[in-house]
Amino acid sequence: MTGSRIVNDECKRATIRISSDFDARLTDIERYWNRVNEPKSFLRLIEAIDKKVIPLLQRFPALGRRLLNSKPDTVDALLAIEEIAEMTKAGGVRQGELHEYVFDNYVLLYLLSGDAVTFLSLRHTKEISFEFRDLWGAER
Repeated sequence: MTGSRIVNDECKRATIRISSDFDARLTDIERYWNRVNEPKSFLRLIEAIDKKVIPLLQRFPALGRRLLNSKPDTVDALLAIEEIAEMTKAGGVRQGELHEYVFDNYVLLYLLSGDAVTFLSLRHTKEISFEFRDLWGAER
């Protein structure tokens, strides 16, 4: 067979960073799974992040859907997108593109900036927003 071969060993890898908000969400999710007596569900989530999500986003950092790529269809969505855009310009958060990546039953919100991927938040697909703590309070 003729043609070029892709050599994976020479691919540049993105750096994965974890924000404190993402870390806090993991803690909330762990508390939830422990409260409902399903700690193995949390372990499956951690395994999926370690063995599937991180390797994929290191290799293909733009894999997730661009979050601000579409026009909002409600006033609330418009305000939320403006707030997210301002957050990416604020001190402490480097400018970049916001992406969301869906895996298993979770949605990962991350910032792609240069060759760095920063995990910002994580939610279960049945949650209504990324503002989990503000809407419902911290998981107990």
